[in-house]
Amino acid sequence: MAMTKMGQPALRGTNEVPFALEELFYSRTDTRGVIQSGNEIFRRTAGFEWSEMIGAPHKIVRHPDTPRAVFRVLWDALKKGYPMGAYVKNKAKGGGWYWVFAVVMPIEGGYLSVRLKPTSELSDEIHQLYRDLSARERAESLDPEESATLLRDFAERGGYSSYTAFMAYALALELTERDRRLNRNADENTRMLAELNTAMGRLTKEQFGLLRSFEALQSVPNNMRIVASRLEPSGGPVSAISENYKASSAVISERLRKFVAGRGNLCGQMAFQVARAVFQLGCARVLNEMSTNFMGEEAQNDQPREDERALLQSLVAKGTADANAAMRQAAELADDMMNQSRDIRRQLLGLDTIRVLGRVECGRMRDANGGLAATIDQLDSFHDDIKGRLEAILALSEEIEHWLGRYLRAGRSAA
Repeated sequence: MAMTKMGQPALRGTNEVPFALEELFYSRTDTRGVIQSGNEIFRRTAGFEWSEMIGAPHKIVRHPDTPRAVFRVLWDALKKGYPMGAYVKNKAKGGGWYWVFAVVMPIEGGYLSVRLKPTSELSDEIHQLYRDLSARERAESLDPEESATLLRDFAERGGYSSYTAFMAYALALELTERDRRLNRNADENTRMLAELNTAMGRLTKEQFGLLRSFEALQSVPNNMRIVASRLEPSGGPVSAISENYKASSAVISERLRKFVAGRGNLCGQMAFQVARAVFQLGCARVLNEMSTNFMGEEAQNDQPREDERALLQSLVAKGTADANAAMRQAAELADDMMNQSRDIRRQLLGLDTIRVLGRVECGRMRDANGGLAATIDQLDSFHDDIKGRLEAILALSEEIEHWLGRYLRAGRSAA
């Protein structure tokens, strides 16, 4: 029977297979997912002999409770050349199971994965999500892409700009909780990255809220024009005010769509670069620790550990360099976002002038305004909401630029 690091038997059957919090799993496969190498922790926890693992497909540890959606999202990223993270429930030989948080990345000739023990509160939420999603996959015969859409929707409902952003947050959370439980000093780099990713999520929410407010605002000038048709001849002052307001707000609304919606929008570009950087740096930290762990492990199956360590160190260097490049690009985008936010705020002042003219005209008509006062009140409410969101966006953009600048000035690395 396999033994844990603490000398206790690893339980099989329908039980969870234990492994220590400080232990990391390692495996490397070819392009078909066939296992080329691994570490003793992976072999021991999975319950196989080396002769059974090397040359076997990695899916020998796939547990049916892990939704197919997880692997679809994972492979979508890997095929594009990006690393990706995933919570995975694996099975052991004999029927036992164990949970890991995996970071997986493409390498020359295949793929590499390092896994850690998930312990954050988020992992409990993921367990329930997977149960529900697996049940739907079976009950509704969902194909992997349909199921993957549900998984991405879950991330977006949580306020994340993408599934990558969600996994970046999850990795930072798991590393922080792991440090706490192992009584390690809090890693400043990990904390900073988590703060950055969280701020980016709040910014995304505010920007889409701003767009929705502007979209809703488009109906108000129409209401004003209807009121005007009852109060004055065609072409009167209220009609002119409504037309001017509609034209000016439409210009701002179109600019906002390019700002926060549609393909290649500024907000999406920045969110992608931030998520990419945060996840890459989290991966680099895990890979660096895995490389150190290999120093104390004997070679398996006549494969030298030094080769694996060299590969891991090259990936640490590459991941850190890619993350730094993404951080620099995100910093440029953050600066652009602040400038555009200020421009939109200035344009809103022009709308305020038109709105005030409407309020003056409403006062001139007094009790005979026929609903104009209520329409202007709507404008007041929308303007207050929009101004509040613009101020929040500027503050968050400045916060994000601060974290990015702090990181780049410090010249941080994953080591």
